[in-house]
Amino acid sequence: MRELGSRLSAHNSSMGRLLRQAREAQERGERLRASVRELEGRGRQLLNLSEALRQRLEEVAADKAEIQDRLEQLEGRVRLALQARPAENQSAKDLGALQSLMDAQNLRIEELLQKIKQQQYKLDKQNLQIKSLQSKVNLLVPLHLKDNKTQSPKWKINLKKSLSLTNQSQNASGDPVLTQRLPEDCHQLFLAGQQSSGVFQVQPAGSEPFKVYCDMTAEGGWTVIQRRTDGSVDFDQLWDAYKNGFGDLHGDFWLGLEKIHHLVQEGRYNLLIELEDWEGNSQVVQFAFSLGGESTAYTLTLLGPLAGELENAIGDFRQLPFSTRDRDHDLKTDTNCAKHLSGGWWFSTCGHANLNGKYFRSIPRQRHERKQGIFWKTWKGRYYPLKSTTMKIQPAALEAEP
Repeated sequence: MRELGSRLSAHNSSMGRLLRQAREAQERGERLRASVRELEGRGRQLLNLSEALRQRLEEVAADKAEIQDRLEQLEGRVRLALQARPAENQSAKDLGALQSLMDAQNLRIEELLQKIKQQQYKLDKQNLQIKSLQSKVNLLVPLHLKDNKTQSPKWKINLKKSLSLTNQSQNASGDPVLTQRLPEDCHQLFLAGQQSSGVFQVQPAGSEPFKVYCDMTAEGGWTVIQRRTDGSVDFDQLWDAYKNGFGDLHGDFWLGLEKIHHLVQEGRYNLLIELEDWEGNSQVVQFAFSLGGESTAYTLTLLGPLAGELENAIGDFRQLPFSTRDRDHDLKTDTNCAKHLSGGWWFSTCGHANLNGKYFRSIPRQRHERKQGIFWKTWKGRYYPLKSTTMKIQPAALEAEP
């Protein structure tokens, strides 16, 4: 009986320890659940705070756009008031009050800009780092190595025929047979017999071979240097990317300033620009041009009577250097047009044309967003983002086909 009592006592002691441990575990679980509930509450607070901050940013941006519009209206009224002869009942006091109102509006705009700059500083810095990395990647993978598709059989047949005729002519004259060069551009390819559009390899004088997209028409071959159709390629790139080219020759792409310079260095070229809006309307602009080299920031020089339409579009300047956000060559001294708008372009004073801006699949409601899009001021205005653009070049003095 003593042994049984001893065992029962030991059992009761063990049960007591287990009950205490269970109570302790239950208390710890309650504390953990309380901590989880507290964290969930803080998470909801942070989410609400983030949403409120986002809404505040949108409100600030909307206020900024509204104030900018009001400021433009006030500036217009001031210009009219200064140009016109003051009426009998108008005094200098009225003009002074109007000027004070403008100064107050300017001060408010500056305050809003400072708030936006502080909130977006880190985002802009990260964006520049990403663009820099993308430019380095584009340098490592040149455009003509990305496109591994074969040329059309018809081009091979025409090239073989051209080689045969050349060899026969050289053999008849007794001179040594020379290796046939690649065509210098798409129009030379057209003159050799190629009639179908597509991707082909060319080699301008003094340049390594590279691939281009040729648009063959009844009038000749056009070398396409830019195309925007669906927004699949980001055109907000840095200088090195615009110099070497980026995108897909079968879709949206920029051929590259260095390649364009090699193509047009032999003489005058025509540039044909095809524009399309979201209602299905189209516009075609054509002019003669030349393109300077690295030392002049790939300056676009307008030539001949066809330059009039582009002069009106880009601000009556005949020589325009190319500019990007990291190479500011534009003609506006107090603003980086590429950073203020988007992409790289032959900017004059920011507000006349930019076919390398952001691609919008629908027209933004905010005016300050629309001005960053693809626009041609003399056709649809600077606040209408276009649906598609194509830029293609051809020698200005076309050779007669034999």
